[in-house]
Amino acid sequence: MSSTGSGPSFDQLPILYAALASGVVLYAAVLLFALEPTGGIQNPTLLRFAWLGVAIGVTLTTGVIQARVRSGRVDDSGRVTSAIFIWALAEGQALLGLTGYLLSGDRMLVVLSLALFAYLYLRYPPAAFRSGG
Repeated sequence: MSSTGSGPSFDQLPILYAALASGVVLYAAVLLFALEPTGGIQNPTLLRFAWLGVAIGVTLTTGVIQARVRSGRVDDSGRVTSAIFIWALAEGQALLGLTGYLLSGDRMLVVLSLALFAYLYLRYPPAAFRSGG
């Protein structure tokens, strides 16, 4: 059930999925175990609100994309693209939270962003984008 053409196929999704996840895990490990936060931003409130806005946007967008995929209006290529887009959104919000921690030392940003990443990672596995998935 691979898509035709030169784009990614369903067979490549687990590799892309693992690559995005490993980037977040490695970045988190470096920040939490190898670097001290810079403390450049003493009041993390703005970062918390920024991350919360991005997290809400990512969560809503992933739901809309998955609903469109489940509606059957998307072909194989569109389902693969949807999967990559959802995982890129999940990775982006996690990297924002981790960078917020680096700038402020606010561990809440790390915990929340990694929790949302884990939720999206588990909620939208490669099989969720196959026909009837």
